[in-house]
Amino acid sequence: MSIKEGDLIKRHYRDQAKKYGASPQSTMEDEVVRQKEIEFILKYLAVPKNEQTNKILKILDLGCGNGYTLSVLSKAYPNNYYYGIDYSADLLSIAKNRKLKRCKLLEGDVRSLTFEGDYFDLIYTERCLINILSCEEQKLALREINRILKPGGHYIMIECFTDGLLNNNKARRECGLDELKEAYHNKYFDKDLLFREINNIFVVAGGDDPDARYDGADFPNNFLSSHYFITRILHPLVTKGEWVKNTEFVKYFSFLQPYGNYSPVQAYILKKR
Repeated sequence: MSIKEGDLIKRHYRDQAKKYGASPQSTMEDEVVRQKEIEFILKYLAVPKNEQTNKILKILDLGCGNGYTLSVLSKAYPNNYYYGIDYSADLLSIAKNRKLKRCKLLEGDVRSLTFEGDYFDLIYTERCLINILSCEEQKLALREINRILKPGGHYIMIECFTDGLLNNNKARRECGLDELKEAYHNKYFDKDLLFREINNIFVVAGGDDPDARYDGADFPNNFLSSHYFITRILHPLVTKGEWVKNTEFVKYFSFLQPYGNYSPVQAYILKKR
């Protein structure tokens, strides 16, 4: 990432900090997306992990933003040790004001982390790595995540992928709607390329394949697909082209189980080899 790109990212998240403060809408205005992302992580923590049952975990939120997710997790599972890293000093300042217990917050860059190797039991990102605008540097970040995970540790990768956006736009075109674009400060992952690149350091430990479920619990990669179909396709049709966030119409359908592949935001549980 160039100095210019780095300044662009920091400026964007400085604006987010000013606009949303400690709100869960910071970095994700869609309330249902943020809710379902956190539910996915909580569901992972609720699954008995055999030898890790009742074990105190070291958990890292990479791109922790204003600390909202950390605040939810630390209340639900207060015995764990939590860490948060963010590139934005403005968002990190809000996170520190939460005064979370058993939680250490640091300013840092996912491409060059200061932690020693084999340190964390669990690392997760919520749309963090897409802020790195170079494929090579995204791979560097993934190698850093792998380095600081304990052997057999898990990385919950909640990021954006091009295939979900392509399918969503195909449906939008069929309905006479304009295509959606990646945000100017984002670079989505090509899924096939990604998994070829990281196959030697990670194995997919959860997904739609019944043989790839994590400890018998179902963690669908497309957990937001139905929500994105409702909000980015059906809702604009009902409102004659307008997409208004967080309406009662959208909340009504938020119970739907995921179907299809219409969301760029997808989740993968990756296990360190």
